[in-house]
Formats: sequence, C-alpha cells, structure tokens
Amino acid sequence: MTEFLAVTDLHYCMRNVQGDERQNYLSKQKLENIIKRCPPECDFVINLGDTADSQPGFGDQRFLAREIYSALEKSGKPVYCAIGNHDTSLRKEELAEILRMPSRYYDFETEDFHCIVLDANMNSPEKPLPESEIEWSETYLDPSQLEFLKSSIDKADKPVLVFCHELFMLGAYGEDNPHVIRNRDEAVSIFEESGKVKAVFCGHYHYGDHVKHGGVHYFTFNALVNYDEESYAVVKAGRGKIIIEGHGLQRSAELDYEI
Repeated sequence: MTEFLAVTDLHYCMRNVQGDERQNYLSKQKLENIIKRCPPECDFVINLGDTADSQPGFGDQRFLAREIYSALEKSGKPVYCAIGNHDTSLRKEELAEILRMPSRYYDFETEDFHCIVLDANMNSPEKPLPESEIEWSETYLDPSQLEFLKSSIDKADKPVLVFCHELFMLGAYGEDNPHVIRNRDEAVSIFEESGKVKAVFCGHYHYGDHVKHGGVHYFTFNALVNYDEESYAVVKAGRGKIIIEGHGLQRSAELDYEI
C-alpha cells in the first residue's frame, strides 16, 4: 500500500477580498492545519501546482512559495511538487530550487508504485521555458518530455501513477476544454498503451473531476484556495484499488484498476 496526502491550487498571496471564491490569503494557514493532520502512514506529500500567485501589492512570489514549502516539509515526509501555470511568473529553474524539485519534470519510486511528475506549463511545445507567466488555457508538453515519459514508463517494473498540474481530460475524452493540455493525445496513448499507468492525478480545474478512459483513471483534485474550506485528499493506492479520502470540498472516491 502506498499512501500520500495531496493538495493543489493554493494560489497563495496576501489578496483578501471578502466574499470572493478565492481566499488566497488563507491558503498557508489552511495548509498548516492540513499538514498537522497528515496521517503517520503517509509515504509522501504532493503539491500539484499554482503554489503562489504573483499579484502586485500582495507579496513577493518567491517568498510566498518558500513559505508554502516550509509548511509542506513540516509533515516530516518527502515532499514532491509540480509546476502550475501561475508559478511561471518565476523562471522554472528558480521555482524548482525553491520547491526542491530535481527538475521541471521527474520520476520517483515508492515501494509499490513508479511515480512521474510532468510539466505542461508552456504555450508552445517549442518553448518549454517561458519568459513570463503563461496563458492558462493554452498548455502543451514538449517533445523531450514526451520522450522522458515513455522511457520512464518503459523502465517501470511497478504500476505507474502520473501527476501533472494541467488536465489530460475533463469529462469525456472527446470534449474540448481550455483546462486540457492541447497536445495531450500522444501522452494519453503512451499511458493507455503501456498497460502500466493506473491513475493520472491533476489540479488546475478548481472544482474536481474524474473520468476513466482506456483503463486509466484521470482524477482532478479540488483547489485549496476556494472559500474557507480545507480541501485536500489522502490517497491510499493498493493492489487493484485506489481509495481517495476527501476532505473539505474534495469528494471521496474508489478507483478500481486491472492488475
């Protein structure tokens, strides 16, 4: 059994607008409360991006991101992060250093799963390192990353879990939506033809979603920034079943997969 705590879309900054859906300034306190409840059985904590917002007058994004990482590491567990579209106000290399990511995309192992973290934060696959914050509705995976993805899955001798900020599908596969990666088809083919990928976990779409396609679960977590709810999930991934224990606005679910 592999167990992890997942949060996404904190959008942390000092912006405080009463009654607004996004309660940015509360995200750090909410996260600290959540981390205090991190089950001792958890193998790691993952943050799926849009960690801190660059909004003039509401705090320095570098300092805000450091504050969030400091809160995450208080779990005492390994911390893994993904880049989100709002995070690209900072250079990816700088953000990776702040969040202690080995690279903008990477893989890691648990006892039971091979895990892959991807980066779809570019408005063109030819420009994976944007010079300013990207447009959220036009995201891509670059060719070198697709090569890495296939190679990482090919070498895996365990079931595979994939993490990415942006979505590979929202609702049915044939539905188009600006939250979905524009060139997702090749990655989806790699996932599904491998027979190894069991679930793909994302953020970006703040209200959550789940669709199963080609034997793979595509699960989107709810945003922590929304309202005053402490929305997060504890995920328990075992042989043939993934149990998602939702908190706050995050719904619970059971995802069965073929062994």
